[in-house]
Amino acid sequence: MERTGFEQWKPREVARLLALVETERRYYQEMVATLPVALAVLDSNRVIVSSNRAFRKLANLSGEDLREKRIEQVLASDELIERIRSAHVSHDTAPFRLAIGDRRFRLAAVPIQGWDDEMQPETLLMVEPVEVEVSAAEPAAQEAAPAPPPLEEPVEAPREEALEAPAAIWEADTATFAFTRVRGRQTDLLGYAQEHWLSEPQFLSSRIHPADRDEVLALYRSAAERKGEASAEFRVATASGETLWVRETIRVFATTEGASRIAGIMTPIGERRRIEAQAVEAGRIHALRNISSRLAHDLNNPLMIVTGYAEDLLTALPEDDPRRADLKEILTAAGRVAEMAESLSAFTRNLAKAPSAISLSPILSGLESRLREIANVDVEISFPGGAVWAQADPDQLDQILIALAAFASENTAEASRLTVICRTDRLNERTGTATLAPGIYSRVDLQIAGRGTGAAHVAFESILPAKDASHKSAAAVTRAYLDIRQWGGDIAFLSDPERGSTFTVYLPYAEAPYTEPVAEPAVEDATPPFEVTPEPEQEPEGEPAPVILVVEDEPGIRGLVRKILRREGYEVIEAGNAEEAQTAASTHDAPIDLLLTDVMLPGLGGRALAESLTQQHPGLKVVYVSGFTADEGVRSGAFPPGSRFLQKPFTLSALVDTVKSTLEP
Repeated sequence: MERTGFEQWKPREVARLLALVETERRYYQEMVATLPVALAVLDSNRVIVSSNRAFRKLANLSGEDLREKRIEQVLASDELIERIRSAHVSHDTAPFRLAIGDRRFRLAAVPIQGWDDEMQPETLLMVEPVEVEVSAAEPAAQEAAPAPPPLEEPVEAPREEALEAPAAIWEADTATFAFTRVRGRQTDLLGYAQEHWLSEPQFLSSRIHPADRDEVLALYRSAAERKGEASAEFRVATASGETLWVRETIRVFATTEGASRIAGIMTPIGERRRIEAQAVEAGRIHALRNISSRLAHDLNNPLMIVTGYAEDLLTALPEDDPRRADLKEILTAAGRVAEMAESLSAFTRNLAKAPSAISLSPILSGLESRLREIANVDVEISFPGGAVWAQADPDQLDQILIALAAFASENTAEASRLTVICRTDRLNERTGTATLAPGIYSRVDLQIAGRGTGAAHVAFESILPAKDASHKSAAAVTRAYLDIRQWGGDIAFLSDPERGSTFTVYLPYAEAPYTEPVAEPAVEDATPPFEVTPEPEQEPEGEPAPVILVVEDEPGIRGLVRKILRREGYEVIEAGNAEEAQTAASTHDAPIDLLLTDVMLPGLGGRALAESLTQQHPGLKVVYVSGFTADEGVRSGAFPPGSRFLQKPFTLSALVDTVKSTLEP
């Protein structure tokens, strides 16, 4: 938990606080709206100021029709009015039964105070219809019988199993801080039965995680002293030893005897916190991808100049020249920088294959021995709900699961077991920043028991080559994150010092079962992307040299390319942008045989320039050059006929070979 001094807050921080309060208001408003119990808030004049869906359905009126109506216009009963008055005067909030016409209800009226202390007290009214059993043998007699008189005696509270809200509702003594009453879903939430809550005097404090306990109790004691309200989000320890995040809101009430009591409601928020963490991670990755694309492009231009001129000098020096060793060191260092630039560029690309409906059972079962080898521990794979199908590419999913297991193993000391659980899961939280919409997903959990490192926040941010061979899986995990997100899923990582490391993978759910395809033998593509062909026979003397238009906005690279191509006997004209290129092409006397253009140009891009010039010169061939491009068509090889792509930084020999092979008929 964290606390911040209000006196230190700036206007921007106050704005963020207001946004957070609004988010929380909507969160609880939506929770109340979906409760199966009919609820309505009445002002001091018994006018309905708000109601949930169940109340509107019970009244058979819309929210607009209910607004400004008094409760007696909806539930006509003088006794109901007296009960509401009694609740405010004597604080009698016990449930009661009431017959209104031919219908019977179980009701409770609870005084509440608005957020503004100067407001008149309001009333929270809870209404539950009571079914009246009618004998099949005597329907007429039952219909003719008068309505039974209202039941004055208090009735028992609703059974725990009848309360569907995912919450534990409790009361406690302010003097002892011991629970005096609890109902709802307390057993489902913490695993402790009602008897444990009431029989353990210190359970109100002992259920709170030690790291949060002192601060939460101090907050609650402060609320008890001033007879006010408080809310906190904290961790609790469940009966099974797990840690669960909850949100709890309390309110201190004065009793008729002059004492006070605490009423509270506890709801689980683990899913919401996980969604928020995934949204934060997605934002970090998005920012990293943006800066990586810019860095990759900006690095490749000077790197191309260093590499090109160093290679040219190395070629010109005699074999016994001592300066060759220095140039080789320069080229080696440039190669390492090029590797980093390529990693940055790869981080920005969408490389996931198209997903299809696949069965996760055979994939996970087939990986069991490999996972055992990677993690070096026993492996247990289970499917609690039976077979699960998802949308993914089977080959890439294999690589993803192996990378996750390797990374989890590297970040867990004293590992003892790898547990893989595959099941369907429904996400019920909806927030504005969530990476996944509410709905059904296929979920795979990979957990290695042991001592985690706690480095969960950097699991998906390894975008540069690993220096340490023991952490080679980090880059693969980053790639896995991008692929899963591209499929429409998400992934979370938690490394806890007490419980080990866990990956939680969400994949789009697939309805139909998947029939495993018959594996076909892999056939290697016999044609490399840029085929290196033997040098063509020398052209007859006197035949004009091919004309190449070089378009590059970096003067150093443009000058290097011009120098190399002219040395190879080509006629070169050059331009720094698309407009200059179009002018050069229209004013040049001879036809242009080849356009060699950077993809990313200021103004009109290289691909648009190529499309424009090829329409004017149908026989024009194109070589696209770039260190980074957001054009998926160029990167994937979807070029027009006669076109190639040359990745920066390239060697001089690669430049020459690509130009020659592209110009061949």
